Amino acid sequence: MYKRKTPLKNDCAIEKTLNVISGKWKPAILSQLLKTNLRLRDIQKGLPEASKRSLTQQLREMIEDGLIEKKDFHQFPKKTEYSITYLGTQLSSVFQELSKFGDKLE
Repeated sequence: MYKRKTPLKNDCAIEKTLNVISGKWKPAILSQLLKTNLRLRDIQKGLPEASKRSLTQQLREMIEDGLIEKKDFHQFPKKTEYSITYLGTQLSSVFQELSKFGDKLE
């Protein structure tokens, strides 16, 4: 797992935010989870170029940062679902603004 070489500046809220949402697949995963709860295979369908290992690592990091949660259903076959937390929903407006900005780029 990647570890920062320099410590985060605790007084810079933007840097802290970018740290938790930056990652190869995190923005795409968060965009999907802001719409609905998903299983890993559903996330994989939306991101076919991403490896299962990479997605699992990104999901684990977002769980540790409190943006998403993982729920295991005690049934057979095993079912696990990912959902956005209250903290994660606070990113909705950020993602909307980033999307508006991205639409302006050519």
